[in-house]
Order: sequence, then structure tokens, then C-alpha cells
Amino acid sequence: MRYRANENASMSNNLFETDPVLIRAVGYPYDITAHSFTFLDGAEAPFDPGLCVGRRPVIGYGSNQSPLRLRQKYGTAHDPIPVQRAWLSDHDVVYSAHFSSYGSLPAALRHVPGTRVAVAVNWLSDAELEIMHPTEVDSYDFAHLEGVELRLDDDQVLDRAFVYLSFRGHVGNGELPFALREVAAENRRLPELGQFEALSLMRDRLAPGHDLAAFVRSHIEDAPLRETRGGEMERAALPVAHINHDIVEM
Repeated sequence: MRYRANENASMSNNLFETDPVLIRAVGYPYDITAHSFTFLDGAEAPFDPGLCVGRRPVIGYGSNQSPLRLRQKYGTAHDPIPVQRAWLSDHDVVYSAHFSSYGSLPAALRHVPGTRVAVAVNWLSDAELEIMHPTEVDSYDFAHLEGVELRLDDDQVLDRAFVYLSFRGHVGNGELPFALREVAAENRRLPELGQFEALSLMRDRLAPGHDLAAFVRSHIEDAPLRETRGGEMERAALPVAHINHDIVEM
């Protein structure tokens, strides 16, 4: 049976609703909650602020806000992890210039004066950081920020916190990076893209004319191709923009 080009495109796009591999790629940053919670036995439980004592506040601004992604990292047999909603001033969440192993274009934190972005604070123990760290360090530096304004949902304000900062560059158009539409922000000054749009843009830049589903699957299944495409993205990327920070060796 023969299909016109637009029918082929429609069939490809439908795979992002039916193929579990592509659903994972396009679903990033997943199920971001609007409320604080305790991550317990691989799922949400009521938030317990007492559990934050003695732990490091680590800003989660992409999928590390999501119970689904935390479950992929920590499983269901783990100590309770407090995850607290917060607003981070003078920042926005943009796209990092690389592909994740599961196909998505992942998030990066960017200093944007005047914008306030919704984030989560994952209160992590040293043991939990040892699990988190290997999932991030291929493309991110673990950093300590000072002089920030991180307002928790209980109105406590932190002026220092830890975060993973992308060193790959930021995806944009001209002089402006693209913000993640799925991440809420106040006074956003950057153009927005959703994950499907971002993947489509990368296809148009790196493999114009290719079927989108096949494009995404190819860099999931072929790690060297993923690195090659990432290198092309980095060379075309906007420079990162970070406030003063110290890299923390783990």
C-alpha cells in the first residue's frame, strides 16, 4: 500500500503514542508534580519535612523532579527521599546540547536574570548521591551554588544548594536558547519548545528529511551515532550561562 508523505509523517508521529521506547523519549521530563512528596518504595507518599535534616539540597529541574524517573534510578528498595517544590530566581530551564541514552533532549539550567523557574529540591544523602551521580556525570558537572534565591514551598529561602550543570552547551536559535515548555516559569523571556518539537528540530538540523521515529530510535540504539550527533549539537550550541559555582568532586 502506498501513502502520501503527510500520511507517512502521521503514522510516524503516532508511534510516539504507541511505542514504549518512543513514549519514553518524547515523555521527558515526565510526571512533574505540583506538590512536595516523599519518594518511598518507588512511589509518592506524603511529604515529611523532618526527613530533610542531614541531607544535601540538590536542585532537580528536569526529569529529576519526576517520581517516574526517580523510580528508574532508585528502584523500589531505598530509604525515603524528600522531594520539595521550590522556585529558583534568575534562572530558566533550557535544552542541553546532547541526547540522553533513552532518546530525549534533556534539560539544562541557565542563568536568566528576571525569570523564576519551578524546580524540585531532592534532599539526598551521600549514599543516594552515589546512585544519582553516575546517571548525570557524562554531560553534567556536580556543582555547589552560593548566592541563589531558592524559595521552598514552606517559604524558607535557601541561598546555597547543589545542582548538576550541563557542560554541553544549550540548544537555541540565534542568540536565544529554547526553554522547556513542560517546566513552569514566571516572567519567561525565552522561546519555548516541548519535547516533541525539540526532537523534530534536532531531526531537521541533523538529518533533514528523515522519519522522526526512525531518527530518535537510531540514536537510542546506536551509542556512537548518539555521540556523533551530540558533538554536532555541541559545536552549534550556545555557550552555557551559569552563576558563580564550585565544582564538587564525588
